[in-house]
Amino acid sequence: MKRSALLAISCLLAATGFTQDSTITISKNKYIQFDAGLGYLHTNMSSINASLKSTGFKPMKENYGTLSASVAYFANRLMFRTEASLILPNHVDQNQDRNTEFKGYTFGAAIGYALIQQPKFRLYPYVGITAFNTKLQFNDVSYVDNMIQLWNVPGYNSSIRFSNAALDLGVQLDKIMTLKNNKWDCPQFNRYMTLGVRVGYNLSPGVNKGRVNGHQPNDAPEYNYDGPYIKLVIGTGTKIRQMKWQ
Repeated sequence: MKRSALLAISCLLAATGFTQDSTITISKNKYIQFDAGLGYLHTNMSSINASLKSTGFKPMKENYGTLSASVAYFANRLMFRTEASLILPNHVDQNQDRNTEFKGYTFGAAIGYALIQQPKFRLYPYVGITAFNTKLQFNDVSYVDNMIQLWNVPGYNSSIRFSNAALDLGVQLDKIMTLKNNKWDCPQFNRYMTLGVRVGYNLSPGVNKGRVNGHQPNDAPEYNYDGPYIKLVIGTGTKIRQMKWQ
C-alpha cells in the first residue's frame, strides 16, 4: 500500500512540468471543480470475520474497490469538498448454496489548504467527516428445477447493516492542465483539467455493532470504517467570474 502510494505520487510529480507557464493562476481566484475517482480501500473486517468463522462461514476480504464523485470549491488556497462514494461488493461462496456479500456507500465533506500551489500542480492536505452505510448480506443461491419448487420453497436472504461516521485524513496531489477556450468563449473563461492521486486514512473510533431490521442482536459483530485508501482522480474545473455591475 505504502509503496504504491509513493510510486503514484513520484510519477505525478515527475509529470507536472511546474516550470512551464499557464494562463491559470490558481492561487488568487475562485474555482469550482468536479472529480471522478477510482480507488482501493483496505478496511478492518476482524470482528465480522470472527463472527462468520464461529458459525462455520468463510471470512470476507478486507480489500475493496471504490468509485467516487466529488464537487470542490477553491477560494484562494482553501478547498471545500463534498463527495459520494460506492464500496464495490465482494462475494465469498459459502456452503449450503449460499454466498456472503459486503458492500456500501459513503457521503463526506472535507476542508483542505494548498501548501504548494503552482500553475501546473498543487499539493494540499485535508481533513473531513465521512458518513458510511455498509452491510453484510447472506444470499441464497440454491438451484431450483422448476417454478413450482421456487414458489413452494422460497429462498432466504438476510443482511446485517453497519452505519456511523469516520474521520478522514489525507493529502492530494494534482497535475493541472489548461484547456483552450472555444472560438466563441469569453477570453476570461478559464478552464482546466486535473489528474491527481489522493492518499488518506479513515479513522472511526468507538464501538459500532450491526443491526438487523433496525434491531441490534446480542451477539452482533462490530464494524468501523477504519483503514487506508488511495484514489486516482480525474477532474475538470473552471474559474468563477466576478461580475461587476455599474
